[in-house]
Amino acid sequence: MTVKKKKSANISSIIITVLAVLLAVAAVIFLIVTFSGKNGKDPDSTRPDDSFIPTSELVSSAEQAAYDLLPKNYKIYQYFTKGMTIKEEPYGNKPEDGFYTCVNEDYKNFDEFCDFIRSVFTEMTAATLITDPFGNGPIYGNDNGELGLSAEFVPTKEDGLSWENVKFICTLLSETECMIDITLKDSSGNDVKKEVKMVIEDENWRLTELVG
Repeated sequence: MTVKKKKSANISSIIITVLAVLLAVAAVIFLIVTFSGKNGKDPDSTRPDDSFIPTSELVSSAEQAAYDLLPKNYKIYQYFTKGMTIKEEPYGNKPEDGFYTCVNEDYKNFDEFCDFIRSVFTEMTAATLITDPFGNGPIYGNDNGELGLSAEFVPTKEDGLSWENVKFICTLLSETECMIDITLKDSSGNDVKKEVKMVIEDENWRLTELVG
């Protein structure tokens, strides 16, 4: 009986030791996962780090920039999806240089139009809009010193979204990055959500993409 009791006690002791080791390992794994979840950063995340607290000046700067840039973004969106008024060629022919002359008092020539785009978007985005916005070549170009619209341009169908009373919320991600959550209205008056990123480039806030 004594031998059996000792064996039973040894087995119980071993089981208790194994369980203690397993619990300790589980606790370590839990701490690692928890620590990683709190401190690790998702490289694809566009939301702010909890540790970043923007100054009131930075918030004001971003909001003012968004207030200024969003209407310009929509204006450019209209230019690239609806086109501009053009001068018809004699006898209804297509222009030999591939561009109709635009009738727009805001821009005296193609360079002024490009400068306007660069004042709204980052350098990379502006370059894409100017040269190949939708993968079919340029929509606007230099038409004998004037602003020209491609003869191949086809306006897109109206999407029914209203930018008249656009609402937006700025969320600062860092000293140089900001997400703008935009609320538009469709033709039925329902909310439509959009978002666009804004960054500081050459000391000025710029949008990273065309949103419409």
